[in-house]
This record gives sequence, C-alpha cells and structure tokens, in this order.
Amino acid sequence: MIVKVIFFLVLIILLFFVLMKYIAKKNKGTMFGNSIRSLGGVPLGQNKSIQIVEIGHSLFVVGVGENIQLLDKINDADEVAYISELLTSSEDDRVGFGAISKWISKLPVRKKEIEEEVEITSSFQQVFHDRLQRVSNRNKDAHEWLSDQKQTDRLNDE
Repeated sequence: MIVKVIFFLVLIILLFFVLMKYIAKKNKGTMFGNSIRSLGGVPLGQNKSIQIVEIGHSLFVVGVGENIQLLDKINDADEVAYISELLTSSEDDRVGFGAISKWISKLPVRKKEIEEEVEITSSFQQVFHDRLQRVSNRNKDAHEWLSDQKQTDRLNDE
C-alpha cells in the first residue's frame, strides 16, 4: 500500500515537472503574439546587461540599465538567422553562450564612454586620496600647533 502511494507521488511530481518544462519552453520569450521575442542577454554588472530582442525579422541589441538604449539593429537576414539559431539552440544547454558574448563584445559599445568613466573613476579616487591626505596633514598641523601652544603656556607660567 505505501509502495503504491510513493510510486504515484513520484509519478505525479514527474508529470508536474514535465508539464512545467513544456509550458516554459512553449512560452519562452514570446510576448504580444510572436512579434517580440527576447533571445537572451549578457549581464554586465549590477542591474546592467545587454539583451538581444527579435522584433519581426530584425534583431535589436539593447543596453539595459537605469534606462534602455539601442546599441545596434541587425537587418541582415543571414546574420539574423545565424544569431537566432545560435541563441535558441543554446537555450537548454548554454553551449553557445560564450560565442554570443564574444559577438556582443565586438559591437561598438561606446568604448569612449567606458574609458571616460574609468578616467572619472580614477580621477575621483585620486581626488579622494588627496583630500584624505589634506585632512591627515591638517590634523597633524593642529596637533603640532596645540603642542606648541601648551609649551608656550608652560614657559609663560614659569
């Protein structure tokens, strides 16, 4: 009796997982009929990523962060078919995902802005370091001045 209950419990759980996999695969990335489909993306950092979206017969490479920005539009039918096939075939096993990362990294992703951000960050670090040095120097000067004042006060008392 207990064996039958366990068998049917396992069977029901297995059917549930198979049904969920089927539903997830069927509805994967489809919105608004079949006109818009998200093919995948590459995370770049906290709350930032690059996504590939198929709208009609075109692919759009979109940067997603605080705002959404169009990076590239791909209209070439061969390239659209190649990228779509590469992304949809690698959904389950993620084998070809590295190739997509390499392809996306070749896109002109505003390298100047990234370099400027690095310069700003490094200059911020430099300014921050300079300010810390000034504060520590100011503290040293204040301690020296106070010790000098104590010595002159002691000399005046004598």
